[in-house]
Amino acid sequence: MLSQQQIKHLITGSMVADALGVPVEFQPRQSVAVSGMTGYGTYNQPPGTWSDDSSLTLILMANLTEGGDLEDLFRKMVRYVENGDYTPFGQMFDIGVTTQKAIDNFRARVAPLDCGDPSEFANGNGAIMRLAPLAITLLDQVDLVARIAAIHDYTVITHAHPRSVVASVIYCELLRELFLGQSLASALAIAMNRAEEVNQTDELMHFSRLRDGSFVALPESVIASDGYVVHSLEAALWANFQAETFETVVLKAVNLGNDADTVAQLAAIIFLSGHPEAPIPSDWLKTLVTTPQADQITADFAQAFGQPN
Repeated sequence: MLSQQQIKHLITGSMVADALGVPVEFQPRQSVAVSGMTGYGTYNQPPGTWSDDSSLTLILMANLTEGGDLEDLFRKMVRYVENGDYTPFGQMFDIGVTTQKAIDNFRARVAPLDCGDPSEFANGNGAIMRLAPLAITLLDQVDLVARIAAIHDYTVITHAHPRSVVASVIYCELLRELFLGQSLASALAIAMNRAEEVNQTDELMHFSRLRDGSFVALPESVIASDGYVVHSLEAALWANFQAETFETVVLKAVNLGNDADTVAQLAAIIFLSGHPEAPIPSDWLKTLVTTPQADQITADFAQAFGQPN
């Protein structure tokens, strides 16, 4: 089990990385040159502002801490969309198309497990970017089948195509192995083997570069950083294999451009899962927008699922 402080550190680091990427989201790689916290840009938000990546992560943390069901999770998502709850400044400024569609389905009284889009074109990174808290809660669950079932259910509520489920299993099992002290290469190999248990072997072909490890040595020019879940996961992992500190990993990820906030957030979580005591630049922490709600949700989640410091 992680300590309460390690959980808080991981969540804070993920929000920092998210905020670093927000100003340059959707910008082409050749125009991005991030070296620290900036602001405005794509969404005209102040420096340190985090996006839906962090908001939806906070929502999942609150849901898990409270022992809520999937309907409770959706009700929290509705408050995010309609009221700007779980945001830095009380107003939503970003949400993925597939997630929005799932929330709309829930508001139309569709059952939670039927809200997700099963289309092959709905395999966005929104399937995985909120799932780190779930991986933390499953750390003590030794039954792989039970873990996969939980990961499946928390994925398909928004992204119901089998490829998204496979990506979520790879991601959550990767984090689990990193929590347990495995190296990044070993954790990835184990996670890829576990993904075979999803019984979607035809989908594993889309993750072939993760399985054979060939992506690690590829030049930046061929690493895609768009919102496709396969590309985002590969880009976040690639950044981790290219650098050795939180700062350099996150900057490597952000400067890939395009879906910079999500790729950076995923890269930060992967790095901190394997380096739970790694320092985060103090000036980035000082710039990060904080709210009483986010601080309380994080503290409550850490207390519920972490060991005392």
